[in-house]
Amino acid sequence: MIIEYYDPPMCCSTGLCGPSVDENLVKLGENIETIKKKYNGIQVERYMITQQPLKFKENASVFEMVKKEGKSVLPITTLDGEIIKAGEYPTLEELEEKINEQNN
Repeated sequence: MIIEYYDPPMCCSTGLCGPSVDENLVKLGENIETIKKKYNGIQVERYMITQQPLKFKENASVFEMVKKEGKSVLPITTLDGEIIKAGEYPTLEELEEKINEQNN
């Protein structure tokens, strides 16, 4: 199982640099660590549109959504290639719900 985050342009790979830190990105980092520890074997990847544009093209649904709606639709989160949320990062509860759906 793989969770992929397609991130908007940020100052660095985590977005946790600069003078003002985005609390949403702090929470995202915490959620990623929780998921990795709680669910054995889950892979988590993050791609930034300015640094890994080919990753955005590899997922046809993500590519079409960004092409149609622009970068404002980012971030996009997928689970095993299927879009589970766009426009904001999913909460830990939303992620766990989707993971549990996949496992059943």
